[in-house]
Amino acid sequence: MAQRDVNILILKQIIRTPDSHKGSHGSVAVIGGNIGMLGAALLSGRAAFAAGAGKVWLNVVDQRLAVDPFAPELMIRSYDGDLTQATALAVGPGLGADTVAHTAIERSFMQSHIPTVFDADALNMISRSDNYRNQLHNRTSMAILTPHPAEAGRLLGCDAADIQDNRLKAAERIAERYHSIVVLKGDQSIVFHPSGEYVVNSSGGPALAVAGQGDVLTGVIAALLGQGVDHFEAASLGAYIHGLAGDLYVEQARGDIGLTASAMPRLISQVLNRLLHPLVSSSAL
Repeated sequence: MAQRDVNILILKQIIRTPDSHKGSHGSVAVIGGNIGMLGAALLSGRAAFAAGAGKVWLNVVDQRLAVDPFAPELMIRSYDGDLTQATALAVGPGLGADTVAHTAIERSFMQSHIPTVFDADALNMISRSDNYRNQLHNRTSMAILTPHPAEAGRLLGCDAADIQDNRLKAAERIAERYHSIVVLKGDQSIVFHPSGEYVVNSSGGPALAVAGQGDVLTGVIAALLGQGVDHFEAASLGAYIHGLAGDLYVEQARGDIGLTASAMPRLISQVLNRLLHPLVSSSAL
């Protein structure tokens, strides 16, 4: 194993140029949003826009919402809609585990060349299927898995307490077992590559301990992937940016309480622009 720091300089890849257009900055498809859980997909989609994606659409199971009134730029499509135009996929936010959900995740596996983040319900389905695990091993583009400790326990067939006893070892085991990059969420989230390289995230804190934050993180990582950032770098930077957004809230609110997932996109865009500003200045020299 070899630990290293997050590489902020990688963000130079997403600096916008005067001739940029929406097609220049990636297209993210979020697959999820089953009945009663559509909000999870909406949170991921909004976060993807905040992290720089040029286009975002939701391939949702629950199609009763024709438009997101708070983010009408999000396109809403059926779970079985076309995925071939996406440059990154976010699979799992609010997906559920019914027959339709399985159909949706199987369709995402058919696009193994598209960089993909698997989260939430997708992880639970993967943990119960040798077939899905084998498909992760056979992907053209290595996947990113973003489990919290309970989901990590399911992926390894143990309890969340076992995961927390040795988080680094747990992240390593998941990366090896599923041949995927792992973001083991929690205090000092661990980003682990199957090669043994890993990053321990230094940003964030208890302000982020509210529902929907995992969906937001998934959207941020997917946005970076969609803009062409390397998989491991996207996972590491996504965790770092997400944590910094939480830190910015604490700075502004002077406390940890009250941050909601729906408030994160504004914070994420502020943090990302702060990180990009010195890089843009140096690129102009």
